[in-house]
Formats: sequence, structure tokens, C-alpha cells
Amino acid sequence: MTKLRGAVIVLLLLCSMTIQGYTHERSDGGYFSIVDESGTVVYITGWGVRVGDEFLTEKNKRYEVISIEGDIAHSKLIGDVNLSKYGQSEDNPLVSLLKPSITWAQGSGKVAVYHTHSDESYTPTDGKDSILGAGGIYKVGDSFTSALQSKGLEVFHSDAKHDPHDDMAYERSRRTVTDLLKKQPDAIFDIHRDAAPPEVYKANIDGKDVTKLQLVVGKYGPTGKQIEDYALQIKAASDTQHPGLIKGIFFAKGGDYNQDLHPRSMLLEVGSDKNDRQSAERGVALFADVVPTILGKTAATPNNVAGQAGLGTTEAGPSGASKSMGWIVGALIIGVIAFLFLSTGSMKEAKGKLKQFTTTEFANFFGPKIKQKKEIDKENNKKDED
Repeated sequence: MTKLRGAVIVLLLLCSMTIQGYTHERSDGGYFSIVDESGTVVYITGWGVRVGDEFLTEKNKRYEVISIEGDIAHSKLIGDVNLSKYGQSEDNPLVSLLKPSITWAQGSGKVAVYHTHSDESYTPTDGKDSILGAGGIYKVGDSFTSALQSKGLEVFHSDAKHDPHDDMAYERSRRTVTDLLKKQPDAIFDIHRDAAPPEVYKANIDGKDVTKLQLVVGKYGPTGKQIEDYALQIKAASDTQHPGLIKGIFFAKGGDYNQDLHPRSMLLEVGSDKNDRQSAERGVALFADVVPTILGKTAATPNNVAGQAGLGTTEAGPSGASKSMGWIVGALIIGVIAFLFLSTGSMKEAKGKLKQFTTTEFANFFGPKIKQKKEIDKENNKKDED
């Protein structure tokens, strides 16, 4: 039985490590150049690209990653994406229905801002790309907050720290998101900066030297399609108001990024560590112009009419964490069966040992509690009769 318990613990740890290690960006400071079928670079990002990931370019061409060789990822074109059905066109019947909520959002909307990677900084301005607990990314968040407030929005900018910069940072920031949800925000933004050459994000928009932004969508959780449509709505609005501001959208097949907690949750990459922070601040301030527009559009779109289902409801399905636990439990059951078979040499003996564990071990664990509950119930019944 001791060996069995040890095997269970090892399997649980391995499953958790596998899921965590699959979901986040590169940690070596490098970046991926993604090429199309002809070998032309069509996208560059510091995210941990995996086969099956997809991305939308600034020109609204969608690709899927099909293979990876070193720092080069090969992709195939899926097709051009027409963002007009996600926009604010007067001909769109959805917009007519949503106009009242858009007006309300501009007057008294609430927005939450936080930073999962609280160390992220901008080398040309901050001196290095990482400052534990005091990253330059906070000042970018401050600029975003000020710009939103100037539009009449109520903003909650969390200064919570989630260091170190590792895969578990999203688990730590999940607690921050949970706290921010108590404010009942209409939208939540996790502000980051990418790791890529400076020219990838450098731009001049409306006569200002700014950095572009990248949207990141976690496709792993059950709300992946909902968040995807929301990202497309954001880019449609941004392309109308500030063409060229959104560099593109990265759809991470293995990511979640706490986006299962709110239907308008978005991860923003504001420039790269090689850009200066002031340009990033100007870029995110321009993006703030787009927020009042998108706040009135929930995740329901022509392709996702059911997108308005509340998170955590039956319609929305289980959270990303619940789905992960499902895989862990499944792997755990398979591992236990395999362990018993290998240790006993036959399925018959394996069944016998499993029966012994489930009856004896569980009975020893739950027996006193069940007995105690029966005694309490008996005492309560006696009081009722008296």
C-alpha cells in the first residue's frame, strides 16, 4: 500500500508539471520567427509556439503552425478573416441591439488591470528587461489606467506582485483576478510586454511614435472560442479607430491565462523588451480609445451566439482548471491500474489488491467520521422526540 501511495503522488506531480509546462511563453529571452509555405516571415513573437497554435496577422490573415525547427516555426495559411461582422457597422443588427449598453459603458464602465509578470521591463528605458517586484510594466499599466479614466471609466489597477517570472505566475495571479472580480468589472486586462526585435512592434500612428500591441488568447479552456471572438471584436474596433495599432492575435492552443474567469478577459503584449517604455505608454494610451467601444459588445457574435452564457454556469462548461483536473484524474486511474498489474503479475491479483485498498484503506479513513455522524444524527433525533 505504501508503494501504491507513492506511485499516486508521483503520477499527480508529473501530470501537473506536464500541463503547466505546456502553456506559457519562452523563458530563454529568444523568440520565434514564423514563416509561411514560401519561407517568408509572417509573424514574430516571444511566446512558446507549439504545433497547432494559430495567429492572425496585422493584415487579418490567419495561419496555423504545422512544424517547428529551432527558432523557426512553419505555418500554413488558413485564410483571410473578414472582421466587418465583428465591427460597429450601422448595418450590423447586433450593434443596434447593443447600442444602449455601449452608451452605458462609456458613462460608468468598470475596468480591471493587473500584471501576471510583475517584473517585465523595457531595457532601453529601465536598464534591463526584468526588475523583480517593480517592473516597468507597472508604469505602462498606469498610463493605460489614466487614459481610461480620462474617458470616464472607473479603473482598478492592481499592483499585486506575482514574482518570480515562471509558469506558476498565472496560478498566483489567478488569486488577484479573483479579488478584482469582486469589483464587478466589465473587462479585465493582463498587461505584459513581449520579447522580440524592436522593429516588430515599432510604429508611428496618428503622428506618434508608439509600440504596437499583440492580443493573446488561451484556447485550452472551455471559453476559448468566447475569448477568441472577443479578441476579434477588439481588433475590428482598433483597426477602425487606429489602423496598425494591433500587431496581431496569437491563439495559444495550450494556454488558459485565467481567461476562463471573465468573458471579457484579455492578455495584452505592449511592445517588446527592446522598445522604450515611453513608446509603450503611448501605444497603450491609444488602445484605451478602443475600450469604450468594445465594452458594449459581449462575447456573442454571429459565430458564437451562445457566447453570453455566464462563466461558471452549465452553459459555459467547466473551467480550465476543472478540465485539467479531469485529465489528471484520468491519468491517475490509468497509472494506478498499470502499477497494480505490474506489481502483481496478473489482473486477478491486481483486482484483489485494488479491492483491499478501496475497502480497508477507505474504511479506516472514513469509518470514524461516519460513526461520528451517525451518533450526532441519533442524538439530534432523540432531542426532536423529547
